[in-house]
Amino acid sequence: MSAENKNEPLFLKPILHQKMWGGTNLKESNLPIKTDHVGEAWLASVYGQDLSQISNGKFKGKTLKQVWHDEPELFDNHRSNQTFPLLVKMLDAKENLSIQVHPNDENANKYFSEPNGKTECWYILAAKPDSVAYYGHNAQTAAEMKSAIQQHQLEKILTTISVKPGDLIYVPAGTLHALGAGIVALEVEQSSDNTLRFYDFDRVDPETGEQRPLNIKDAIAVTNFPNIVPSQDMTNPIQDTHNQAITSILRSKYFTLKRINVDGETNITSHHYSINVVISGSGTLSDDKQEYQIKKGDTFIMPTPITNYQFNGKLTLIQVTE
Repeated sequence: MSAENKNEPLFLKPILHQKMWGGTNLKESNLPIKTDHVGEAWLASVYGQDLSQISNGKFKGKTLKQVWHDEPELFDNHRSNQTFPLLVKMLDAKENLSIQVHPNDENANKYFSEPNGKTECWYILAAKPDSVAYYGHNAQTAAEMKSAIQQHQLEKILTTISVKPGDLIYVPAGTLHALGAGIVALEVEQSSDNTLRFYDFDRVDPETGEQRPLNIKDAIAVTNFPNIVPSQDMTNPIQDTHNQAITSILRSKYFTLKRINVDGETNITSHHYSINVVISGSGTLSDDKQEYQIKKGDTFIMPTPITNYQFNGKLTLIQVTE
């Protein structure tokens, strides 16, 4: 296969996950929901057995993991021993998610024997009025939190934030958090799915007839004390001075996010690969060889060699890079 033939967008098939807290709202993003409790759509993944499959072009039917390994020039010529670093999901929280925490890189190795922690962020796609996310705590020490849990007063040290569509919430590893009921979010994170639960609202899993296990001891061990509030410098929106359609909305150690608002024609110049998720509207994506129809819910990777391309139509995308 010539290098020229490889240079095309890589469209990815979503992987759907049933969750007891999930619903049907991902239908609104044109995802193929077939039950009433779909909580997650994994849009770009090489984690575990959840391997995104490419749905178009020369690599159709191959997994993202295969193409990453075999064609490093499509992904910034990464090191041969480097794994695909990111995981992108869409979440439908019909009910509250469990109060949880994720490990940092060091604790991921210690508690899960995996290299990646799970720093993540949420871009809020939809939220019912008065929706909140659980985010952080006000305990000063692990002992204070342990005491609150023992006295069934965890809610007294949890902090919440109101959310609305368009909000970006950065969740560093070690932060207590949970999406509240009524929220649909795009979640971008390190390639990890390791979660430690503090509290699950005493729910019974209908599949097992039992409550889901909690991991309080380990969860406390990986939590930041006191709570760490990320710098607003990372999440202050910054409009691109050369392209008014592009706004940088997150700049972190593990990933960056841009929002691209297309109204008419928008030309993009890039020298890095990117994961792109259409979050509203529809239109076309064009490179110098082909035009592709795109719509809300589509996820595609623009490989490194495609340095110039265009969006046409009326649509909004979130673009994720390392």
